[in-house]
Amino acid sequence: MTKEKRGLYTGSFDPLTLGHLNIIERASLLFDHLEVLVATNTTKKYLFTAAERVDLIKAACAHLPNVKVDLLQTGLVADYVLDHHITAVVRGVRNYTDFEYELAISRANRIQNDQFETIIMTADPLYSHLSSSIIKEIAFFDGSIDDMVPENVEVAIKKRISENKMKKVEINQ
Repeated sequence: MTKEKRGLYTGSFDPLTLGHLNIIERASLLFDHLEVLVATNTTKKYLFTAAERVDLIKAACAHLPNVKVDLLQTGLVADYVLDHHITAVVRGVRNYTDFEYELAISRANRIQNDQFETIIMTADPLYSHLSSSIIKEIAFFDGSIDDMVPENVEVAIKKRISENKMKKVEINQ
């Protein structure tokens, strides 16, 4: 009997980009089950709550039957891996800077738990320029982001930015 292959793709996904979705789609072909884990990066300021990000990813991944989306409530990814019997963690990289960062995370995870592997997937060249912070900046100034994020995410970003702008107007009056 072959052991089930379970993959994990983690990130803050604020917002989910087409680059993220491309990695999810490609990784879903490598595993029997792929979990997308929304984690918190303490250095980031978020546009969406963690629960909102989970919902946006679930909608964008609805066409992938072997993909599940979860939220890392507390603790380390390495602990989540043990608790959920993960075979490998998938990390996406766009450039050398991303690679160095992901290599450091991979080594730290390996120190915490040597029972899983890390798979580095390079970004599709179509999406290697995308970053969540750049997308939020373009959207804030009403630029087009339709070729950068899934449609449901684009709608949510525009709505949230509009709400935030209205709040600032109300505060300044």
